[in-house]
Amino acid sequence: MAESQNEKSTLFKLKWAEWIFVNLPFVSYMVLLGIIYISNAHASEKALRRIETLKQDLKDTKWRYENLHQQLKFGSIQSQIEDKVKEEGLVSGTTPPVKIIVRENN
Repeated sequence: MAESQNEKSTLFKLKWAEWIFVNLPFVSYMVLLGIIYISNAHASEKALRRIETLKQDLKDTKWRYENLHQQLKFGSIQSQIEDKVKEEGLVSGTTPPVKIIVRENN
């Protein structure tokens, strides 16, 4: 009886090994698909992180642009320009500019 049990276990082991070798191409194919799936998931997550980083950079750059644009608009107001040139010792004129007319001689 021990011999029949031993023969059954060896026969079972041989059938199992035979089944693995028969299905080895399919198992290899499934392993390859699993590796491709995992690498694709990692690549997509990396791309999403990069997109979020770029969105934040764009938001910061847009904010800086708007801030500089507002400062430029405020700095070009006549009263602001007068305040800046007073520091240099210049004053604005009190008389309006004179228009010069040039007449051609015929």
